[in-house]
Amino acid sequence: MMAKEKFLLVMPDYSDFPQLFVDNLTKSGFEPFLITNKVSKFKYRGLESIKNLFIKNIFRDKGYKQKLINRHFEEELERNLSAIGSQFDYILVIRPDNFPVSFIKKLKEKTSKLIAYQWDGIEKFPEVKQYFDLFDTFFCFEEVKNQHNIKQITNFYFDHLPPFHQPYHTENPNLYFVGLYWKSREEKIDRFIDEISGFNVHLSIFIQYFKEPERKNSKITYIKNRITFEKNLEHVKNSDILLDFVDPLHNGLSIRFFEGLYYQKKVITDNVMVKNYDFYHPDNIFIVENDNYKNIEQFLKKPYHKLTEEIVEKYGFSNWIREIIK
Repeated sequence: MMAKEKFLLVMPDYSDFPQLFVDNLTKSGFEPFLITNKVSKFKYRGLESIKNLFIKNIFRDKGYKQKLINRHFEEELERNLSAIGSQFDYILVIRPDNFPVSFIKKLKEKTSKLIAYQWDGIEKFPEVKQYFDLFDTFFCFEEVKNQHNIKQITNFYFDHLPPFHQPYHTENPNLYFVGLYWKSREEKIDRFIDEISGFNVHLSIFIQYFKEPERKNSKITYIKNRITFEKNLEHVKNSDILLDFVDPLHNGLSIRFFEGLYYQKKVITDNVMVKNYDFYHPDNIFIVENDNYKNIEQFLKKPYHKLTEEIVEKYGFSNWIREIIK
């Protein structure tokens, strides 16, 4: 039996995502290892706390403690890397801007293939541009011009989870959205709710906020804590249509399109880019543009148009991971 290829995944400790990646890597035939940005709590050593007080109060320098915290973070990451202790066939870093440059350079010594994936918009976290050249290949779901090692790749769905299909309800379909609060998004969502208020639909809209919104829409459920991916999937399965309101700092397709593809859910979106993809079908994906809200009613009545297995499989994690290690 051939030894499995060793795969180190480095990513933010974000909800239950790391475990999903690890499970899907296992299903795809790798031996996975994981390092996240969750490390032990920082504690002062020796006289550091006294020194910090002195520096802060006498020199008015508030940065000393932060330097200590950064050093602790870096040392812990390196300790976790040493504890795994082997060379890897592949190392994939998701959102590299969450990790120190010096640590990324240490990763480079551990593999002949160091790959990055920026699952958020480049302009949303522009400091990631300083990381481009540290990687053999840098993937993102947006197009980045004039950078030799940057490749565009779509998002994906996790295909180690079993597909789940329930028939589409043309009567009173359930429309589902979950997302972070953005001022620009709020106006779009309020307008959408307003425009479809006369249609026979059930709305499940969840907005996560960090700062209490000044104005609240009675049709929206406002939440403080992030919905886990697992909980989100429950909502996806129980819905008929996924709503997608594009983030103005994004220039690609969100994961909702790929969940829709796998679980056979329709999508209503204001992202016109989706027209360029092979899975786009007007019975399944409605694009809000030029104030065409009244046409949604017709769209709601059409059954889901089933796509070929070939197209669906193309966007699964197993295919995605093979693509990025090529």
